[in-house]
Amino acid sequence: MRHVLIETKKNEKRRRIGAFFILLFCVCAAFLTAQIQLHGENKTGEQSFAAYAGVKAQESIYQNVLDYYLPIINCERPVERSVSQILTDAVMECFPVYTYAAQEGEVAATESEFEAELEQQLAEQLQEENEAWYADESGADASESDQTNDLLRQTLFNQMQGNDTAGSAERSLFSYATKKAVKLDLEELKDYQTLVKKHYCIDGTTGSNSSQLNLEKLLKKNMKLKEDVDGPQILIYHTHSLEGYRDSADGDLDESVVGLGDYLTEILTERYGFQVFHDRSTYDSDRDRAYGVAGPHLQQILKDNPTIEVVIDLHRDGVGNDTYLLTEVNDTVMAPVMFFNGLSYTNKNGALTSLKNPNLQTNLAFSLQMELLASEYYPGFSRGIYLKGLRYNMHYCPKSLLVEVGAQTNSLQEAMNAMPPLADILNRVLSGEKP
Repeated sequence: MRHVLIETKKNEKRRRIGAFFILLFCVCAAFLTAQIQLHGENKTGEQSFAAYAGVKAQESIYQNVLDYYLPIINCERPVERSVSQILTDAVMECFPVYTYAAQEGEVAATESEFEAELEQQLAEQLQEENEAWYADESGADASESDQTNDLLRQTLFNQMQGNDTAGSAERSLFSYATKKAVKLDLEELKDYQTLVKKHYCIDGTTGSNSSQLNLEKLLKKNMKLKEDVDGPQILIYHTHSLEGYRDSADGDLDESVVGLGDYLTEILTERYGFQVFHDRSTYDSDRDRAYGVAGPHLQQILKDNPTIEVVIDLHRDGVGNDTYLLTEVNDTVMAPVMFFNGLSYTNKNGALTSLKNPNLQTNLAFSLQMELLASEYYPGFSRGIYLKGLRYNMHYCPKSLLVEVGAQTNSLQEAMNAMPPLADILNRVLSGEKP
């Protein structure tokens, strides 16, 4: 078999050499026939027999050479070509590397079109998720929680009915934790399955593994902020600024998640001494395009304020209208929070190379450290960490945190009450405390 391949290669080499000399002959013939044409015209401008014969001889030579030596070129291209065109085509066929170089621009354009198409598919997937936002988001977890805490929920609900003040929210007197209420068993959480079961909910559209959600690696990430910084350290913004609560006035940002951002900013600044930039801009006039609209603005804020190390995107979750998320922390009734991460991976598309997130591991470390300290200091405050497939603008900053505060069935006051413990946990993590 090897001998046959060697002979085949030798024959191919001979064929190409022969083709080269035949093509060289064509060039000479073309020159001669051109001379015949030039000198074959009579004084009246009529073509002589010699000139006519020269043209026919040229065409005949071209045709026979192409039919015998380069039949593929002859089939794919018209006969009416110049000698230079024939030689160029022959070189392209014999040396395909040049063909690749010539087509490189076309390939790049095709790849760009593919990425644009993928972006469109992902946007459509996100739109479908948004349409089902209120129907089934976190429904399974909420249902399970309702079954185990029916009595508590009903009691807390009854307590809050008399305290709701539609369209307003008061600053609650919250009792901050001075020590851990419980101590987590970190050894058992080194097991991937146990960690996921106790602290994560992985959406069916995506997936993770023990290498990505590795407790020891994520806890080693340093979240401590630099000290003595002249400028804002924390940015709070809202991709979905129009998200409100059951008693919020439509369109009033003070009664939406933006109002929560104001209160969180106040606590972080006055109680803990952080320098906070609160962006109250609206990006979700068209909800389906909110992340795309917010991205460039977020990027510009970070460019203008290079001292910012932490980015917090404050949201409100959406659940079924018969689901009521409520908890009690240190004698204060409040909406629980849920942390959120995007993995830039979907089961349908695999790794989203056009939506890469170089900061993914630090993002995951931030949310996990928040989740574990919340579980230790304020049990029941956090609903865990929800993982989905896209990246949700968390690629702009390593210490990025997306937080869902309650849901549309909560009151504004219940959501406001969640800000003191959230601020306390943030302070602990950003001061370098570990679970």
